Amino acid sequence: MVCVAVYSLGTAVRLASVTRSAYRLGTIIKFAGILGIAPTQFWFGLTYTSRNSLFNRRRWALLLAWPVGVYLLVLTAPAHDLLWTVEGFVSGPPTAAISRVDGPLVWATFAYVYGLIIITYALIAIVGINRGGRYRTQVILMLAGGTIPFGGTVILLYNDNPAAAWDPGAFAFTITGVVFAVALFRYDFLDLVPVARHTLVDEMADPVFVVDHDDRVVDVNEAGLELLTDQQVDPIGRPAADVIPSYERLNDGDDANIIEITIGENERRQFFDADRTTLTDGAGTPIGSVLIYRDVTERYTVEERFKRLIEQSSDIVSVLDENGTITYISQSAEEVLGYEPAELTGENVAKRVHPEDREEILAELSKYTEEYGYSSTYRARIRDSDGDWRTVEVRARNLLDDPFVEGIVLNSRDITEKQRQKRKLERQNERLDQFAGIVSHDLRNPLNVAMGRLDILASDIGNEHEESIETLQRQVDRMEDIIDDSLTLARSGETVTETTGMDLETVARDAWKNVDTDAATLVVTESFQLEGNRNRLLNVFENLFRNSVEHNESADLTVRVGPSSDESGFYIEDTGVGIPADEREKAFEEGYSTSRSGTGFGLAIVRDIIQAHGWEISLSDSAEGGVRFEIECRSVNPGAGSSGTGDEPNEDEGG
Repeated sequence: MVCVAVYSLGTAVRLASVTRSAYRLGTIIKFAGILGIAPTQFWFGLTYTSRNSLFNRRRWALLLAWPVGVYLLVLTAPAHDLLWTVEGFVSGPPTAAISRVDGPLVWATFAYVYGLIIITYALIAIVGINRGGRYRTQVILMLAGGTIPFGGTVILLYNDNPAAAWDPGAFAFTITGVVFAVALFRYDFLDLVPVARHTLVDEMADPVFVVDHDDRVVDVNEAGLELLTDQQVDPIGRPAADVIPSYERLNDGDDANIIEITIGENERRQFFDADRTTLTDGAGTPIGSVLIYRDVTERYTVEERFKRLIEQSSDIVSVLDENGTITYISQSAEEVLGYEPAELTGENVAKRVHPEDREEILAELSKYTEEYGYSSTYRARIRDSDGDWRTVEVRARNLLDDPFVEGIVLNSRDITEKQRQKRKLERQNERLDQFAGIVSHDLRNPLNVAMGRLDILASDIGNEHEESIETLQRQVDRMEDIIDDSLTLARSGETVTETTGMDLETVARDAWKNVDTDAATLVVTESFQLEGNRNRLLNVFENLFRNSVEHNESADLTVRVGPSSDESGFYIEDTGVGIPADEREKAFEEGYSTSRSGTGFGLAIVRDIIQAHGWEISLSDSAEGGVRFEIECRSVNPGAGSSGTGDEPNEDEGG
């Protein structure tokens, strides 16, 4: 409208001109309005249809380059004939007139102006087509207001006289101003831009319904249409209770309430938080209401999942306030302790704790009220519904300042059976120690006496009894081996509690030196660091190396050590004859041996030591047909500590 005013002012100046210079001034003013109308109207159209983002500064600069350039030519028109050629001037009557021949730039400028105007009104028309009611009426008024001066200027150009002082378009703009005033103010355009409804309501994922004072549907967005009870009938004008799901519940509520609504069944069930807001007119009189259904299906699913996980968990999840009172306890308390959650809720946590543990627990919990996020683990004995004491391991964390928790969270795990098993293992270890003592003292001492007497006897008896003496010596040596292996076997099953980091290659080579390997060859393909008990792992390698050497010809025997293919452990294999497939299952049993001189305890000792580490051992064929033992560790670090870093593996020649 500012550009229209400038346009009209330039027309008035030209009408009142009596000199050529005054007429030229009116032309300069009028062209300022002409060149400004198209871009500003285009800007208005983009804003009205919420397409502002389509044009950035660079695009606006390109769009305005033409009118700016043309206006510079208008200002300098007397110095050139780029726009037009002036042939004469008549001061009147009845109005001033100029004889002028316009060039192509003038007509190109008019094409630019009318092109932007047509695009603008096309954008506005789309809003009227897509929207109904007051929005369509508003669009029709704006289109009509723009068409009237558009027609006047077309008449002027049709007469091929754009330089005429009399311009019907300027007068038609007075009608445009009136029509636009009605469109903008009568329909509250300055307070409510129609596109806002399209952007903020139609594009919402949540269903939105608007009902009037008589509970009839007057508007619904796209998401709401998908939720209607009867989607085949137009909902506008129909009773809200007939088409809006659970409308009665919302109609009975007030604006402050959010009502949970479930729609559908089974897999198609959806959950909504619905609220109702009253709409009023300028005087505050209720004229209707807007209903918003917020889809919380995903949130409900997550909450329900975690709720069921907690309820089905074997661990007890509980929440305490700062005084130690239980404010929440999961359903698993019934399975573990035999109490219904309601029995324990509101009770102080120390009430059912063993008297000897109570003081320590209360002192521990007092630390949680001082530091947010503080956590620790402790054990306590709790009386169950049968009066027995259950040992639980508790992980506690201070979440008093968390608005969603507001308490100290306890995760309690029943370890009663675990403790019983631990005590049972401890008693077994004690018995094994007693057995080892008996073997070491009560059997080895008589054996030592027998060995001493055998040496004396061998020196006193002649050569005719040499074979008998050698037989006795072999049997005594065998008894000593059995005692040594029995002691090792008795201790091999004890759980490994103390471990250190070690290099696989170093352990293997140290064990190799402790075994009579004759001419056999050790190859370590690659090494890594692993955690274990060094002395007991040395026993593993020694027994496996000895097993390979004693059951194969050592002259061309190769024993290899290296990481497994998936780097989860290591292997020990040889190039010997292997173990028959039908005997592999009993190879690790006590007493199994394919040699008459063996005790049969070697692989049983290996098995027990490996299991005592929490690892697993398996038996298979090697690539060369020999035996391959694979040890799967829980924690290894491939590549660390390797000393065999070349292309060739490291070898030790035994013997």
